[in-house]
Amino acid sequence: MPTLLEPITDLVLMQILTQLRSWLRLSRKPQNRWLWCLAAAVIYGAVLIIPFPGLEMEAKRALAVFAVTAFLWGTNTLPVAVTGLMVLFLIPVSGVLSSEATYAYFGNRAVFFVLGAFILASPVMRSGLSTRLAVAVVSRFGYAQNVLIASILLLSALMSFVISSYAVTAMLFPVVLEVVQAAGAKPGGRFGLAAFLALGWGSGIGGIATLLGGARAPLALGLLRSTTGETISFVQWFIWSIPLVLALLLVAYGLLLKIGQGTVVSLSTAHKFLLRRAEDLGPISKRELGTAAVTLLTIGLWIFQGEAWGLDTIAFFGVLLSFVFGLVDWQEVEEDVNWGIFLMYGSAIALSAMLGDTGAAAALTQNLLGWIDSGTVTFVAIAATILVLTEGMSNAAAVAVLMPIGLALAAKYGLDPRVMTLGVTLPSGIAFLLPVSTPVMAIVIGSGYVSPFQAFQRGLWLKAIGFFIFLAMAKLYWPIVGLGV
Repeated sequence: MPTLLEPITDLVLMQILTQLRSWLRLSRKPQNRWLWCLAAAVIYGAVLIIPFPGLEMEAKRALAVFAVTAFLWGTNTLPVAVTGLMVLFLIPVSGVLSSEATYAYFGNRAVFFVLGAFILASPVMRSGLSTRLAVAVVSRFGYAQNVLIASILLLSALMSFVISSYAVTAMLFPVVLEVVQAAGAKPGGRFGLAAFLALGWGSGIGGIATLLGGARAPLALGLLRSTTGETISFVQWFIWSIPLVLALLLVAYGLLLKIGQGTVVSLSTAHKFLLRRAEDLGPISKRELGTAAVTLLTIGLWIFQGEAWGLDTIAFFGVLLSFVFGLVDWQEVEEDVNWGIFLMYGSAIALSAMLGDTGAAAALTQNLLGWIDSGTVTFVAIAATILVLTEGMSNAAAVAVLMPIGLALAAKYGLDPRVMTLGVTLPSGIAFLLPVSTPVMAIVIGSGYVSPFQAFQRGLWLKAIGFFIFLAMAKLYWPIVGLGV
């Protein structure tokens, strides 16, 4: 049962968030945005003035560009794509890298892998294949309340293995909403809360497992490759991350069972609705079958030929097959793909190269974390930092800010850079508290069945437990599969 203080705390938190959002909207209106940009300019000048021992002027300029970018990404003063454009302007203007060197980083393979993966996701959504899968699974397991919650959790997690988490949440949202409403659940009730948290948590957790669940993993790989020349294959990423995913899903299900205790809803009504919905979809179309075949073929090639062909090449092969067989329409792709994310990717990779080439990353880590004399402590500190940072800015932005520092620390202490890459990226996916942390939680909170306080309160347990599971996995499991911390 809810505690007596929960409604009061919930109201206070909602008021605080409402006031904060109002203030941020006001401050970021076009006529007021200049104040934040002025603050960024002050930060740039301050970094140039503040003495950093052993840092040349070129490195200080690089550090200034980095500080401005981190500030603008963290505060969302400008769209991430616009901030990316600003990075591409500041790097050559500051004299850190030439324009040619800066723009060349857009040729990074990670950028094109993400582009191909986003295009491939378009026909999965547009053909109705994702909706058919969702309705089929939920209707099949919708006879018991606990089983229904488990089906939502697992379905959203499995779909996030191959489609970005926020896209999965958006696709499944109407299905879950209709099931909850058909079952007679009301906003503020335990069943609706458990169902939508299952959707949000499942999507977020599943996105950790592969390189396709979100923007952060391919971005991290791009930064790893450009900095060290090393990479992580599709299969390696899955093997090294899957214990965390499975353990988090078990913990999440346990928490959801506790949340849903003591509530009774009409699942027979919801089940009848799902059956009608399945009938409305009609027989499976040729486009759905073709999309499923191309998607499975592409995933199979990523698994078995990823290192030989390259993930980006295989993604484009899947895209070409989709167009050759008429499974995808370019107008739909233009609407479905978030083109601005590629500007952020290219700028983030250029930013990382700039920090590494000038020695700014090494100097920054020495000044901030020079007191640490252990590689293991460094790994834990970086993972804990990204765990907090990812609640205040987008996952990809948090990874872009912290990866250069993490890789510099890995080089300093002789850590495997792949270990540090996972140490930055995997905890960044454990974001369940605030709507600003990920679009997944923003969509769930927007349902009306999950309040901001409930998302924070319930998600805090999952986040804390998830962090300790991650550390245990790194210490006990990774050495078994050839990855030492």
